[in-house]
This record gives sequence, structure tokens and C-alpha cells, in this order.
Amino acid sequence: MQFDEVLRTWKEFFESAEIRYVLIDGLAVNAWGRVRLTKDVDFAIDRSNQQRVVAHAESIGYETLFVSEGYSNHAHREVRFGRVDFMYVAGDTAERLFSASVEKQVMGDQSLPVASAEHLAMMKALAMKNFPHRALFEGDDVRLLMSTPGFDRKAVRDYYARQGLLDLYDAIEKAR
Repeated sequence: MQFDEVLRTWKEFFESAEIRYVLIDGLAVNAWGRVRLTKDVDFAIDRSNQQRVVAHAESIGYETLFVSEGYSNHAHREVRFGRVDFMYVAGDTAERLFSASVEKQVMGDQSLPVASAEHLAMMKALAMKNFPHRALFEGDDVRLLMSTPGFDRKAVRDYYARQGLLDLYDAIEKAR
């Protein structure tokens, strides 16, 4: 997969279509400083643009693998474009996510909005809650994110508590 080309392609689309977006998951964690392997590109998008995003993906050769209110997954027939996943957010969640994003260098010369360290840590909580085996590698991501300057431990700890994952949060924090 040519991550730089995929990022450039989608960034150009989002900006020309005036769609709010942030980079999330593996490449976002890389932007925060943890070198981590990933097989796809993940974005969070304002839910009101879901149909436009899916239609654009299909217009440039992506096959839509799955679509729900909150997610869509797309794979391109050309290996260099790989897989792109979207998480769709709305309301207060969208406002908080987009307003807290940070412009960061990604894949060398590209600058994109990246989800805040706190939001990424919260997304990792849901991934670990839904797929407990993911704690084996997601916990390392959260540990790195906790070390970013100004990280709001209380907000993230409260979120883990609301998800029933307080013991997990405390274990990750202790391992720092």
C-alpha cells in the first residue's frame, strides 16, 4: 500500500468537498510518535457526509465491503491503494473530535488533522472492549498517548470507567 498516495488522494477530496475529517488509528498513533505497523488508513468523518464519502470511494475504484451508520470499509482492487476505513461521527462527539484535532506531519511531507491523543486513547478503549485480544497491542498505543504533553488523564480515565474498563486503564497507566 502506498500510504502517502492514499493520504494525498483522500486529503484532496475532503478539502475540495469541504468535508471535516481527522486521521485516526494506526497512522494517527504513528503521527503521535509510536512506530507501529498498520495495514490500512482510517479516518473519522462527519456523519452527514457518509453518502458522499462512500460514493467517492466507489468512483475511484474502491469496493465497499461494509456500511453501517457508524462505519464503512473499502478495499481497492489496486494494491497500492489498499484498504480505507471510515468512522462516522455526529453531534457533540463530532464537535469535540474535530475541534481537538492537531495538524501533524504524516508520512513525511504531508500534514493532516490527526485526532487528539485523548480521543485516540478513548477509541482504543472501545476497540479493546469489543475485541479483548486487541489489548495486547492497543495498550501499548495508549501508553504512548499517555506520555504526550498535556494529556488529560482524568478525562480519559473517566471515559474508561464509563465503559467498564477502569481496571484496564489503571493497568496501562501502571505499566507506563
